[in-house]
Amino acid sequence: MITQVRSWTHDDSIPNLIGRKKVDWSIFEYGSAIPNDFILFFDQANHGEVIEVGNPQRLTLIWENKRYQAVLRIADQKGVGRDKFQMNYRSNEIKELMKSVFRSTYEYMLELKDKDSGSRKQISVPNELAEYIEFYSTDKPFVYGMKLLPVHDLIMPNIWWVNQGTTLNEILWAPLTGKGGRSQYHGDAMDQVRKGDIILHYANGSLCYVSRAIEDPVDARKASSMSNSMLNEQGRLIRAEYFALEPNIPLSRFSQEVLNLNIHQGPIHSGGGVNQGYLFRFSIEGLNIIQSHSPDVAWPEFTRFEVEDNVDLDEVEPVQMIIEDEEVAAVLSKIKAYIQQQGFYYAPHLIENFYLSLKTKSFVILAGVSGTGKTRLIKLFAEAMGANLDNGQYIQIPVRPDWSDPSDLIGYSDLAGKYRPGPLAKVLLKASQNPGKPYFICLDEMNLARVEHYFSDMLSILETQEWQDDRIVTAPIIHEESLVQDEDRVVYGNLSIPDNLYLIGTVNMDETTHPFSKKVLDRANTIEFHDIYLPQFPEEESEAKLNPELVPNQFLRSDYLRLVDAYNADTKALITKTTEALVRINNILEEIHAHVGFRTRDAVCFYMLYSQRYKLFSEEEALDRQLLQKILPRIQGSNASIRRVLLKLMRECVGSPFVINDYLENGELLFEERKLNELINQAKYPQSARKIASMLRRLEEDGFTSYWLS
Repeated sequence: MITQVRSWTHDDSIPNLIGRKKVDWSIFEYGSAIPNDFILFFDQANHGEVIEVGNPQRLTLIWENKRYQAVLRIADQKGVGRDKFQMNYRSNEIKELMKSVFRSTYEYMLELKDKDSGSRKQISVPNELAEYIEFYSTDKPFVYGMKLLPVHDLIMPNIWWVNQGTTLNEILWAPLTGKGGRSQYHGDAMDQVRKGDIILHYANGSLCYVSRAIEDPVDARKASSMSNSMLNEQGRLIRAEYFALEPNIPLSRFSQEVLNLNIHQGPIHSGGGVNQGYLFRFSIEGLNIIQSHSPDVAWPEFTRFEVEDNVDLDEVEPVQMIIEDEEVAAVLSKIKAYIQQQGFYYAPHLIENFYLSLKTKSFVILAGVSGTGKTRLIKLFAEAMGANLDNGQYIQIPVRPDWSDPSDLIGYSDLAGKYRPGPLAKVLLKASQNPGKPYFICLDEMNLARVEHYFSDMLSILETQEWQDDRIVTAPIIHEESLVQDEDRVVYGNLSIPDNLYLIGTVNMDETTHPFSKKVLDRANTIEFHDIYLPQFPEEESEAKLNPELVPNQFLRSDYLRLVDAYNADTKALITKTTEALVRINNILEEIHAHVGFRTRDAVCFYMLYSQRYKLFSEEEALDRQLLQKILPRIQGSNASIRRVLLKLMRECVGSPFVINDYLENGELLFEERKLNELINQAKYPQSARKIASMLRRLEEDGFTSYWLS
């Protein structure tokens, strides 16, 4: 029995065969999605050991006595309601093997991807060029043998088309050279025909015969039966067995559909007629189209081929390599190593904090004095994940002081009705076309203009995120009906914010910039750059530079949109504890009307949950960073209430021994001798305590304080 689902085939008659996989682009990137129907065959190969959802199994693949590491998993796709079976590589070594052995497919697909870089059309290799991998069971579970079948090892006939003018001869012959002694394409093509190849014979506007070559081409003189015969003329002869196509098949029935296949050096030109010449390449897909338009013709058995559905789930719904929870810390270590090898040093755990902030919400603000490396951090972090300026996955947009509405970012329609896309719209389009890859936008010095004016649409649309199958979607940022011209509607109509887009703004707070409203602060983690270590130098003899990782979007994309997505028996305790802490904080903030709502509660809980899942920070360290990044930026003012709130928050940070009344009348007492250092050293949340002390000092000295100006 043969089981075939998309690009996978299983044949019961072949001993130990688990499945045969047609090589597609996924094989060169991460591995393959496997149809759920094939789980049974893999379970049998694993001697009954069953893979459970969320519990990946390490896998060994053997080819020519060399072992390669992979992982087999059933991934639980949130919001989809179904599982996906996957085989993912664990090293670049196996990727290089696939590119080397299957060079024909790799170069074919790479060329088409370069030509159609902006197209969403899936690329399929013609069957006559297809290559395959076969997986075989061994005597050990999760150890498979691999058989790699490049195109030159496969027995697959080529398909040819011959133009025979008005006179049909049951023979194929072409001269070695044309006029002037030059070689001709059809003469060269004759040398490429092989025994078993199939030839379609065209004459008088129709296909009249189909033949099969019974031997390879041979040198022969021109046959006397051929018109304009020159008996001494040398050429190449192909002997074939012929079958009449009755009734003949008119070219008009199929020409346009075959033309759409874009057969390289094919017989049909753009007008739907046949090209001048003798012998042309054709394809199995083209032959199937012709057969589908000639149901009344008795085609010989050797012309019958099963054509797989060109729409392969591995391509249409790419299941990217998944980074497991226990692997996150190791990936972050590689990112930090890459950044340091570029000669940049950042405060301890800043990279982990930046990662968790992006994972929590795809909008982050980096604040600090000019020259502290905010913009460089974004660029290097993106590069370490394989996103750079060259491939368009990292884009830096400098904000101008005169930006006053969203058109500066998103675009506008000119007086002629032509849509002129802004820099953000161009990135949105490209990111939407490549959903498995992360895209980073750096809004450099984003508060040179009022953020609420030019960024308000983006902030509002981000709040419409919801699950749709296994992706996060938003309402459109560009509505189709707002575009005048049809071609603009096709490209940009109903364009939304994809879940692989990450927005990071850099800000310098001084007299030339604008403050942030709570609408902005509610939607972002604000990371302050204040630790500057000038004596940090690049290593004179550094180790070999790391290659940037090609990290999938899954590494960064949020798993939760609402608290209900995260709330279960395993997370309940941490969510409850975090919420109780926020309730205490809110009771303090209410005095100055700076308390937070459900949006901030959810974001803080998500940060805490991710930190716990990936074992990056302790509970106290994680909450300390969230107080610093989500709560304190909301506080600014000059009255006694501000001092009282800051002192109450200080007590939350350092504990009950801190007596608020000691400093209500004279805050300068807090900064006497070593008192402050002692308080911070014993604090439960030392980073927040240090920042609160800085804000209190500013209040005492200037009569006004703010998170941004301290």
